[in-house]
Order: sequence, then C-alpha cells, then structure tokens
Amino acid sequence: MSQPVIQVRGVSLTLGDFAVHDAHLQVAEGEYFVLLGPTGAGKTVLLECIAGLHRPENGEILVEGRRVNETPPERRGLGYLPQDYALFPHLNVAQNIGFGMRLRRRSAAEVTRRINDLAELLRITHLLARSTLYLSGGEKQRVALARALAIEPKVLLLDEPLSALDEQTREALCAELRRVHTQLKTTTVHVSHNFEETLAVADRIAIIHQGRVQQVGTPEAIFRQPASEFVARFVRAENVFRGTARHGADGIFVSIGLINLKAANGPEGDVFLTVRPEDVELTEPMSDGPPNLITGPIVRVVDRGALARVDISGAVNLVALVPRRKWQDSGFRIGDMASAWFEPSTAHVFAAR
Repeated sequence: MSQPVIQVRGVSLTLGDFAVHDAHLQVAEGEYFVLLGPTGAGKTVLLECIAGLHRPENGEILVEGRRVNETPPERRGLGYLPQDYALFPHLNVAQNIGFGMRLRRRSAAEVTRRINDLAELLRITHLLARSTLYLSGGEKQRVALARALAIEPKVLLLDEPLSALDEQTREALCAELRRVHTQLKTTTVHVSHNFEETLAVADRIAIIHQGRVQQVGTPEAIFRQPASEFVARFVRAENVFRGTARHGADGIFVSIGLINLKAANGPEGDVFLTVRPEDVELTEPMSDGPPNLITGPIVRVVDRGALARVDISGAVNLVALVPRRKWQDSGFRIGDMASAWFEPSTAHVFAAR
C-alpha cells in the first residue's frame, strides 16, 4: 500500500450511545475506503473524528503524516459530505457549489471555472440556476458532492451519502461515485451500512461492529475470508457452522454434531466453517457422492429475482443460491428431498473467538 494519507492510531471516543474503541486504520493516497457496519456501530463517530467535529479521548489522527487532533475542521484540508447533505436553501445550486471556494477567497474566475467543471463532471449543468429546494434526492447528492469536491480536498469524507435514496437511484449514484473517483483520484472515506453498495465502490473496507474494527481488507477478501462470526453473517455467508477442526491427510475436517465437513485448509481446534450460498450446488438426492454432501427436504425457497435461495434441512441446514432458470428447470418444490454440496476449496475456516 502507498503512503497513507489518513492514519487513525488507537482512537477512542464515546458520544452518548455511540462509541469507538481503540480504532486503527490507514487510508492510502487515491484509495476509496469504506467504513462498513450496522446502524449504531460507531462509523459516523469515527468519520466525524477524522473530519474534526469531535476530538478523540485517546489516540491520534494524522493527515499526510501531520497530527490533527487539535486542528479545526476548516484547516484539515478535508471535504465533508454529511448524511443530510446540508445544502443552503437560500442559495441556488451554483452558489452552493462555490460556497467553500468563496470562503477561501478564490478569484471569481476560478470559482466560476471550478463550478462549471464539476457541474459537467457530475452532469448537473442544467441545475446550476435552480433552487436547492426543488431538487430530487439524487440531484441533492450530486450538488453536495460537487460542493465537497470544489475545494480540492486532500480527502473526501462521505457519511452515508446514499442512505436516503431509493434502490434504483442508489445503484446509479454508486456508479457515479466510482466514475468520479476514477477520474479525480481523490482519496475517499465513505460510511455505509449496505454491503452491496460497498462492493460497487470500495477498494478496501473496514468492518465495524460495536465500536470496534473487526476486519480490514479488500471486498473480495472480506467476502470470501471473513475473520469472525459477525463478519461472516454481516456479508451474508449464510452457511456459518461452529465445530472442532483437525488436520487430515488432504485437508482439514470440521466436526459439527455427527458429521464432518471438509475444507482445503485452516486452523485446528474450536473454529467456524463458512461457505457462501452461491458456492453450494443443488442436485437430485444422493446417498453418496462428492464431499460435503447434505441430503434432506427443501424447507424454504425465497425468490431473489435472478436467483432463488433454497434451504435444505439435513445433518446441518445448508443454504444454496441457484440461478432462477436452473431452479425452474429442476422441478423441485418445497418438501422435496434434495442434495446440496460444496467443494472443500470454497469453504473458509477460522478460529472461534
């Protein structure tokens, strides 16, 4: 990873019911970094500490190697987009975008040029003369983003920027955020509680739960190799089993009740084994066959559009995500006997803690 622009070292802070405990993070130059976790996890508290809205009780925050704990927000060189966008209702779109530049006494020509450049980048040129009172949610988000970018910040801080939007608009603006980031290369820290949203934008993710950083990594690493039961369930691994692991001649075997499930590798002892539902194969009932075979009745089917979630109740309950067409062609119905199995290489085993 390149030289970190943001460093969070042992930061702790309690604000009423919200808290951050001993947080450690590094955000590299040009990186799109997401703080991800459920509501109340402490994500926004940590972002506001970075922004300078709160001073940590313990630890320190560095921006480009400089400690900024005592530095006021306006002198940190950071752009901040709050969850409610905080647009000025008495100013039109162009005036909102240019507000921060005017405070910094930029020339009128520079302000105008920057407003026009950002409006073109974010596709809001046609809105520049409009009052912010008459904008849609997606339009407000673009205007607030342009205002945050206008001061050319070292780091852009986004607090749940898409949470108030409908699903279709959120998907479109995820693509916009990624496009703008690719073009401008602005280091970005984005708070979210939505894993699908995060996958669309993030270079790396920090999972936060109950004020503590649980895991940091690429979306693929966290998606495929969760480090705790909470992370596994949060990223919808669905199949999460606790058992006792021992090494065998060609892999590791996890005893769960009366059965053994096989994985390619992992630690011994008290562990969790996880396998993603899209890696589970559904077939006609078999008494013998591939490894990790579970046979039992289909107890639940949930239509997820392009996929069907199928729950099989056997020696362990196994969840499979099956392409819709394959599910329809299978002829299976709730109550039918079926087999589900997964390759050992798709299973992930980690120590219980």
